[in-house]
Amino acid sequence: MRRFLSILAGLILCGAQGCAGHREAMVTPAETGNSPDFRTDSGPDAVIPISVEAGEPVIEVNLNGQGPFPMIFDTGTQDALTPQAVSALGLRSNGGGGGRTSSGNEVPIAFTQVSAVRFGNAAMVDQPFEVIALPLYLTDRGSRTPLAGFIGYELLARYVVRLDYDSKTMTLRPATGFHYEGNGVRMPLFFTGDTPAVHAAVDGSPGTFAIDTGSQGALTLRREFVERIRLETRHPRGLRIKSGAADGPYEGIITRLDRFDIAASRIGRPAARFPLSNDAGWPAFPDVDGSIGYEILRQFIVTFDYPHGELWLEHSQAFGTKSIQGMTGFQAIKLDSSGFRVITVLANTPATSAGIMLGDLITEVDGIPAGLMSQAEFSELLQRSEGTVVQFGVIRDGLARLIALTLQELLP
Repeated sequence: MRRFLSILAGLILCGAQGCAGHREAMVTPAETGNSPDFRTDSGPDAVIPISVEAGEPVIEVNLNGQGPFPMIFDTGTQDALTPQAVSALGLRSNGGGGGRTSSGNEVPIAFTQVSAVRFGNAAMVDQPFEVIALPLYLTDRGSRTPLAGFIGYELLARYVVRLDYDSKTMTLRPATGFHYEGNGVRMPLFFTGDTPAVHAAVDGSPGTFAIDTGSQGALTLRREFVERIRLETRHPRGLRIKSGAADGPYEGIITRLDRFDIAASRIGRPAARFPLSNDAGWPAFPDVDGSIGYEILRQFIVTFDYPHGELWLEHSQAFGTKSIQGMTGFQAIKLDSSGFRVITVLANTPATSAGIMLGDLITEVDGIPAGLMSQAEFSELLQRSEGTVVQFGVIRDGLARLIALTLQELLP
């Protein structure tokens, strides 16, 4: 079930002054380098370890000398904290407005200020953060510390950032005097709001696509783009799924494309997801046709150079790897500490053969209590090789039962 539960963590957050209205404009090259609000303490680079959790790069961040707090590195959003993290830090939040999630609905947001933000030997000071409540399935990490929020635009506006999924590192370097020295292909960047975007092509049809490290699939497409290129006519065998936004899941389709062309490279048979209707499932980005997520980004070493308007893509060890997109035929999300609630069951799949039913509460997987595992860990257990038998402990109508399910690829 490789990202069969597709969670879009990226948000378009709009406060009382409009989208991103409380912050400064894009930093220019002349403004970069060590400055009053950011610095690198030793040497030109700061190398930060990352963990990749269900496709999301997670970094450890110290805030006001406390932590570390695990946070998603997300190019699709501004810096944001959960109310729980704000409370743990003893911060006050104020103001407020509306934010639009991946499903197009509004959620309330507020703002706070963090005096010191540190990643390894790099630091930023006096930084604004949005404050937004997120559902458990986005923040829960099982027995580990919950996610505290997102690090995005503010970091990228100040540093050139090299994201290497192979080595699980993120390297920061001030943009002043920066010259790319790798073997990658340069792509011009433009911005929709604060989110970077590039030109690429889906099955030979050109479009513009946001780069979203907080999106865990391969491609997410706008409904209008899908209809314009007649994607469903050419790829009619899609699976109906639910994709998760900050305010809950929405209905969508996932299917395999023939190809995706980007930076003089061809990605064969990537999966693409898109909403069932025009009014749900994609933020109000008027200038893009979709977004590029983990399953494609991990095939490259990605260098983001916001101040110079450049993106560099260099093949990683994972280039050419075909991702697994569905192995069970059901989806389940963690709504509380008791386990994972089944929210979708597809007909004629391993799930129906095994007897999984809508509404089942999964309390253990292969003997591991579900309350101790994160959404990411749950998904990883369900994306092993075909033929693997997974044992579920399930509660249905108050009765406990065991169900054995054999994994099978659903999107060949």
